[in-house]
Amino acid sequence: MEQFDCQGEEHPTPEPPHSTDVSSACTGSSQVSGEELKGVVEDVEAEQDSVLDSIQSEGADRLVLRLDLSKQDHERATADDGQGDGNSSCDSGTASIDEIRTPPALPNELVETGPPVLDGIVEDLLSSQCTEDQKEASSCVPEDAKESCESNKTTSLEEGPLGDAPEPQGLSNQKDKVTNSDSTVSKQHEANHSHSMSSVNLYDTDCSRKLISEIQRAVSQESLLDELESELLSCQVRDEFSSRTSPPNGLPKDQGSMVAFEKCVQLKYSQQEKAIKRLLDENKKHQELILGICSEKDNMRDELKRRMDTEKQHLCTIKKFESRVEQLLKELKESKDKLVHQDQAAKSTIQQMQREMSFRLEQASKKCEEARQEKETMVMKYVRGEKEALDLRREKEQLERKLREATAEVDKQARRGNQLAQEKGRLQQLHEAKENEMSRLSRELEKLKDEINSHIIKVKWAQNKLKSETDAHKETRDKLRETTAKLTQAKEETEQIRKNCQDMIRTYQESEEIKSNELDAKLRETKGELEKHKQEQTGQLEMHRAKIKELEDLKRSFKEGMDELTTLRTKVKCLEDERPRWEDELCKYREIINRQKSEIQNQREKLGDIHRLEEQHQRDEQETALLKEEVESLNLQFADLHKDVQGGRVREAELLTFTEKMASKNAQLQSENNGLQTQLDQMTTRSRELQNRLEETERSLTEMTAKLKREEQRMHDEVQALKTERAALQAETEQLKTRVEELRDELVTQKRKQAVNIKDLTKQLTQARKKLEQVENGGCDREGSSMGSRSSSSGSLNARGSSMDDRSPENQSGSSVVVDSFPEVDKAVLVERIVRLQKAHARKNEKIEFLEDHIKQLVEEIRKKTKIIQSYVLREESGALSSEASDFNKAHLSKRGGIMASLYTSHPADSGLTLDLSLEINRKLQAVLEDTLLKNITLKENLQTLGSEIERLIQQQRPVEPGVRKK
Repeated sequence: MEQFDCQGEEHPTPEPPHSTDVSSACTGSSQVSGEELKGVVEDVEAEQDSVLDSIQSEGADRLVLRLDLSKQDHERATADDGQGDGNSSCDSGTASIDEIRTPPALPNELVETGPPVLDGIVEDLLSSQCTEDQKEASSCVPEDAKESCESNKTTSLEEGPLGDAPEPQGLSNQKDKVTNSDSTVSKQHEANHSHSMSSVNLYDTDCSRKLISEIQRAVSQESLLDELESELLSCQVRDEFSSRTSPPNGLPKDQGSMVAFEKCVQLKYSQQEKAIKRLLDENKKHQELILGICSEKDNMRDELKRRMDTEKQHLCTIKKFESRVEQLLKELKESKDKLVHQDQAAKSTIQQMQREMSFRLEQASKKCEEARQEKETMVMKYVRGEKEALDLRREKEQLERKLREATAEVDKQARRGNQLAQEKGRLQQLHEAKENEMSRLSRELEKLKDEINSHIIKVKWAQNKLKSETDAHKETRDKLRETTAKLTQAKEETEQIRKNCQDMIRTYQESEEIKSNELDAKLRETKGELEKHKQEQTGQLEMHRAKIKELEDLKRSFKEGMDELTTLRTKVKCLEDERPRWEDELCKYREIINRQKSEIQNQREKLGDIHRLEEQHQRDEQETALLKEEVESLNLQFADLHKDVQGGRVREAELLTFTEKMASKNAQLQSENNGLQTQLDQMTTRSRELQNRLEETERSLTEMTAKLKREEQRMHDEVQALKTERAALQAETEQLKTRVEELRDELVTQKRKQAVNIKDLTKQLTQARKKLEQVENGGCDREGSSMGSRSSSSGSLNARGSSMDDRSPENQSGSSVVVDSFPEVDKAVLVERIVRLQKAHARKNEKIEFLEDHIKQLVEEIRKKTKIIQSYVLREESGALSSEASDFNKAHLSKRGGIMASLYTSHPADSGLTLDLSLEINRKLQAVLEDTLLKNITLKENLQTLGSEIERLIQQQRPVEPGVRKK
């Protein structure tokens, strides 16, 4: 004991940071002989053989290293024994061991005494095992996990002392429990790790990265458990050795040291149980993370499906908008054709109007010449008749005022009716055109509905096909899961023959890191079973050979599953690569849709204008109906006025007869001379002849006045119609100008928009074709290595590519049709037409101004002449201008008797005639005479002005007509 204390004081060294095991302090003894050392070495070698048989999964290299280390230690010990110095050999052994580690301070200050050579051998074996475990862990664990693993190792091993346990059976049971719990935890971690790795490949997200880091930490903790297990195995070896051999230094085993060692072991197992609980909690967290990743994956799939649906909807809307654009282009073309037809119709109507005007002017000029000749013969007779009609002037003026107002109103209503009839005809034509357009649009709508139904059927078929493909992919995934489950079962059964499968595992080590961790965990489980079933190994070799064959079959199926998995991953990568392209295309389609929305808004505004025109047409129709009713009422009023005029004429005739009677009576009174009776007979004969002539002239005059009135009315109507036509033509020319400018602007904008759209569509089509060709080429290259489930997915991709190829020529043909069907307007023809219309318009305006000035001058001259004539007529006596026929009528009236006879005689012929009555009759007759005279004078003025105007118009029309014909 003194020597042990001395040596313990001589060799206290601090523990280095790279130590992986804590053992009891070794003390050398000079009393150990060479023979005892040989026996100890043989026992250690036997125990090492048993341990090496149990640890078959560590590899042949690791076993050779351990045996070499043990042999070196044995040779070193025998060499020291051969020298015959036991103290020096023990001192060298203790020195070599003290260089690696230092003894821990036990709680009861008891130090286990053991052979230095045995401690060195066991420590070398454990150190080599730990170093190789660290190498394997470093090959599959990142650097941060390695650092955490090393720190955990040092802390856990420094805290747990190692000693000889008095009850090895209880220790082995605890060890089995720890290994079983460790294996279950490692299985769960490895399953979680494999699931997380697959999810990382599919969806590289922040959540998946966190999961990978935590799985790596779990792997480092598993390596710590491996180290603890190796330490327990080494402890078991030393327990067996110590149970068979007595302490080499001759010290007795006291009960205190055994109790201390047992307490240390129990403390270490309590720490391990805490670590196992912590690992179970971490396992639960890992499972929650895995569930979160699965939910995230499902959300991503739902988003993918939603985006595909939105893309299909956008494609349908784009097709609708393209068809709408084609319809609008057709409508624009039809509107242009209508404009051309309207221009032609306007030209034809203008030519017809010019011809009619020339014909009417010729007729009017002829009639004017005839009227002028008759006027020159009838002027004197007309002046004499005016003197007699002065009494009837007032009543005629009143009637004529009413007639003028009625005629003016009738003319206005007639003009308005003509305008409304023209507008009605034009609106009817527009209405018919709109009805034709509506029928055509309804047919196109029906066609579009049929196309939409066919597209819906195609979309449903594609959806069903996609569902079938997804079901097939789910079946392949289920098969993969089944195969993985079978593989895990086969691996549990074939753990004992890992030496033969080690080459194959190294080749697949990069792609199967997760599964190698599972195999290591299962290896640890089988270590305890191998120790229990060493005697049964010979009987199980034949079963292992059969299982080797099953494993080869499973390897083949595993290879097939891996090939299918790689193909699925490549397809998923292709889809992820295509996703940004589809998003860009979606953005482009959205821009196109916004443009088309603006165009549709413009077209809707045009439609609103059309609806407004239709409403205006309906209003105009209602106004025409009201105007027709007004015209009918005015016609009735006109008929009443005509009746009143006829009554006035009858009264005028009666008054004329009365005046004639009065004149005849005066003539009889004056011709009572006997000497003038013969002259009176002659005068009566002559008066009869003149009366007949006067009646004929009056008849002709009335006929001519009526004709002149009609011609005047007709000419006035024609002038008004020409003015209205001129105003309408001016308005139409202005509208046409504005419409032409708007159409030009619209044509330029439409051409630009169509060119931009065609360029975008061609670019998109070329890009889509290139990508489809790339996808098809990639699909053809991959078909050689893919299996049955792959054929369905590649078929769906080919069908998709073919559908895109089928669509692209349709789009190209549609765009070419749009470009070809776009009409080109001849701008030069339009400009020439506009220039001609402007020149003609300017000429007409100049003519109208000149005519207005000339009419004013003529009216002033006629007024001056009428004043001269009126003053001349008023200076003459009342009977100077009367004709012989009037005297004859007066005599005839005086013979009849009555009130009128008393007027023409010097004595009253009727007893009822009083002075007041006669004066009243004279006043009325005077008023009538004045009215008739004024009316006749105005008629004369009007005839003169009309004749002069007709002559001037004929003279102006003759040089204008050849110029128009030349144009």
